[in-house]
Amino acid sequence: MAWPAAAQTATYDKTAYTFDTSVDPKLWAALMAKSPLLDKVSRFPVDNFEFKWETANEPTRTYVLESSTNGIEDSNAAYVAATFTGGSDIEQGTLLKNVSIATPIGTFQQDEVLEVTSNTAGVCVVQRNANNVVGGTTDQGSTLHAVGNSFAVIHVPKEEGSSPNRNKYKDVTLVSNYTNILDFYLTVTGSQAATKRLVAGDTLQAQFDNCLNQLQNELEGMLLYGCLNADANAGSDTYVRRTKGLDQFVCATGANVDYTSLAVTESALNELIENIVTDKSDPSDDYVIVCHPQNARTISAFGADKVRTTPEKTKWGRFIDTFRSDLGIDLDVLWTLNCSKSDLFIIDMNKISFAQFRPFQTATWTYGDDGVDAFRKRYLGEVGVKVVDALYSHAKLGKITW
Repeated sequence: MAWPAAAQTATYDKTAYTFDTSVDPKLWAALMAKSPLLDKVSRFPVDNFEFKWETANEPTRTYVLESSTNGIEDSNAAYVAATFTGGSDIEQGTLLKNVSIATPIGTFQQDEVLEVTSNTAGVCVVQRNANNVVGGTTDQGSTLHAVGNSFAVIHVPKEEGSSPNRNKYKDVTLVSNYTNILDFYLTVTGSQAATKRLVAGDTLQAQFDNCLNQLQNELEGMLLYGCLNADANAGSDTYVRRTKGLDQFVCATGANVDYTSLAVTESALNELIENIVTDKSDPSDDYVIVCHPQNARTISAFGADKVRTTPEKTKWGRFIDTFRSDLGIDLDVLWTLNCSKSDLFIIDMNKISFAQFRPFQTATWTYGDDGVDAFRKRYLGEVGVKVVDALYSHAKLGKITW
């Protein structure tokens, strides 16, 4: 990240005792001096540099058909032995519907419903046309089903006086991460500290404030792109201990990642959001879009050729700070220079946080402490990143062309 041009910062000639304009304390053009993203991230204490949490491991409601003995595509197969991926969880009496394709039957072209009449070690016997549609034939269904189709559970009715049959308890999966240490250190000699500062940014406190801005940028970068040290996760006197960031959590097998669209479009965002809310995540959670300014500009241009906006009396321009998906879910658009142009993240803010092992503290040394002719400050803390349900509740639009 480049610093601003010299014309944008203060200059001070210590020989001629002349100076230009005051230093901008925010250096906005160079650093994200304020971070709406970090303001939204909650923090919680941990008691070790390795910390763990639970992630959802709920039963699925969708099963993929692996094979069928009688041929499920045959409408005359009244009772078909069908094997589903993970089908050992399916209870007797379960009603299923094909959600990969339409399977219309009968006078009113209703989708066929299948009933699981028995399940032996994952091999289910299903009754065809369980919904007995008007104009249909008993025990005969659609010919459109095929191996590889997904079947969703409609519901599981029970007979009167039934005994418990399936234990739906699922062991949770533990996820772990590590904290890492962040700091900065400043020192000035006694003579430097005693010199009258003609420029506001030339004091130790001003330099400290600027370093705080830089540290905030590091925290933002760590949250998005932190990665474990593969040689030694826990760190050592040879390897730095690092925390795992959102990108490393999200980019995993089964995650909600789009790396084929190659561009920020409404349809790509809507698809990712739909995947989130159909993957067990609560649509009422606080979702945000985090991206580079270039991609935020792309979002601000959505519908520019179709939607007329009315400018305020003394303002002109077009800016979208909230994206509303076609499912009615609102997401604040947070741009940051610390996000790559190649990436756009959709984050469930209810399920991401900082684990704080050691709160940030300031240590100060002066001449009176150890006799060294210098004034020194060090700011240090230790934090890590916690991402809950990374495969279900977050998304990434990657490999964006730029």
